[in-house]
Amino acid sequence: MQTQTIRERLGKELLFFDGAMGTMLQQAGLPQGMLPEEWNLARPEVIRDIHRQYAQAGCQILKTNTFGANRLKFGERTETVIAAAVGLAKEAAGQSGRDDVWVAMDIGPTGKLLQPLGELSFEAAYDLFAEMAAAGERAGADCLLIETMSDTYELKAAVLAAKEVTKLPVFATMIFDDKGKLLTGGTVDSVVAMLEGLRVDALGVNCGLGPVQMKPIIKRLTEVSSLPIVVNPNAGLPRSENGKTVFDIAPAEFSDLMEEIAGMGVQALGGCCGTTPEHLRLTIEKCRKVP
Repeated sequence: MQTQTIRERLGKELLFFDGAMGTMLQQAGLPQGMLPEEWNLARPEVIRDIHRQYAQAGCQILKTNTFGANRLKFGERTETVIAAAVGLAKEAAGQSGRDDVWVAMDIGPTGKLLQPLGELSFEAAYDLFAEMAAAGERAGADCLLIETMSDTYELKAAVLAAKEVTKLPVFATMIFDDKGKLLTGGTVDSVVAMLEGLRVDALGVNCGLGPVQMKPIIKRLTEVSSLPIVVNPNAGLPRSENGKTVFDIAPAEFSDLMEEIAGMGVQALGGCCGTTPEHLRLTIEKCRKVP
């Protein structure tokens, strides 16, 4: 049983997110072209075991297998898929025997560009995110993680929806390029200003880059943000090997780099694409004592 909420712990100590779900699912045999969220219903034992492995590695925040679980992809089944995902993560958290494991309802982008660049209206995007967030809260998630956002307009729709339809803590992480820009041109400074105005609980960066390439972005985040900062890098940069995507940073090197990042003044660390329970186990081991 949790003795404190994640909001009470956030910013007072280093907290640790888990790593990649997709990487682990590919290792478990997820067929190419299949939506990962389908396995919440078709192969729940696999999803539960992945969460269990991350909890055993010491991770405190388990991201649900709901990154793309929106109505555009799942229609009327959206809430069923989300409820199953949150339930599986909660089971793994409960089985950990610890009182510091929380479940983050994972919300990724819609996959569509918003008007005027694309066809999806702001209002339609808001409704998609509101449905995801509300379903996550009903299923028992402890917080919402809006991640891998590359457009401030879509990010705004997601955060507004999450804040207006739930009472859960809201974290938001963006995907910047190596020049510190979002896909639609936003900068670290402009994103921080917007998210602080929208009163998220924490903000940061994930995906796209490895820990080395993220350092200038993280440095700027620490300079301009007054909120707790979340950093979830990839295990380096991807490359194709025998038709499979592999990443170039092994657990030992990743954890050394994350120890450096912890010392830069961030409040939550984890992993994105290519990271595994071993990446996170070593990261937690090396970073736990960083003030």
